[in-house]
Amino acid sequence: MTSEASSSGFDPQGYNPLSPETPIDEMKTETIQLVGPHLRVSGDIRLAKFNRLSDLFNHSRGYIRLQDARLRRRNGEQTNLVVPELMVNPDEITFIGQSVDEVSTTHTRMAGGMDQPLMERVPRRLVIFTSGHTLTGSIYLFPETDISDFVDATDPRFVPVVDVTARSLADRRVISHFGLVLMNRTQMTAASFLEKAGAAAETGVAVE
Repeated sequence: MTSEASSSGFDPQGYNPLSPETPIDEMKTETIQLVGPHLRVSGDIRLAKFNRLSDLFNHSRGYIRLQDARLRRRNGEQTNLVVPELMVNPDEITFIGQSVDEVSTTHTRMAGGMDQPLMERVPRRLVIFTSGHTLTGSIYLFPETDISDFVDATDPRFVPVVDVTARSLADRRVISHFGLVLMNRTQMTAASFLEKAGAAAETGVAVE
C-alpha cells in the first residue's frame, strides 16, 4: 500500500525520480488522461528514470505533475482550458488512461518477483466497478488466481489493464476506449472475472 504522501512529491525514503542525474531534456514523456470523480484532464508526464508508466506512478509520492494539461468534459471532449503545469492528487485519480496510439511499447504486465519463466501470467478478462465508471479489459495474472486474491492485494497500487472500455455510470451513453489503463486499487468498489460470465450486456462487454 502507499505510504503517507510528502508535500515535496518525492519518495520519503530519499529517492527522487527527478534528480539532477537525469537531464530534463533527456526525459521521455508520455501523453495520458487522468480520470477521477471530480476531474478529467489530459497532458504530458515525464517518465524520469523509469521505463514504464506504471513504475512511475507506483514509485512516486505526493502530487502528480502534469504538463500542458487540458481540461476535458465528462464525455472526454477537450475544452479550451489549458494550463502549462497542473499538480494532481493521486488519491483523487480513479484511473490513468492512454489511447491505443499513445500506449508506449514498454511492458504493460505487472512487475514484480512473480515474473518468472515457470510462472507465466496470461491475460484475464475482467470488469471493474468504480464510483463513476464500469471498466472492462484484460489484466495479466496467473491462470489460477482467484478474484478474491486480486481484490485483496494492495500492491501495486496502480494496476495495468489493457484494451479497456470505460462506461460512465452517470450516463451510460458516454463510452471511452483506452489501449492502457492504470487502475487505482483504492478506487475499486467491485470486480469480477468475465471468463465464466453469461450475458454481460449491462457491463457493455461482449463475452465470448
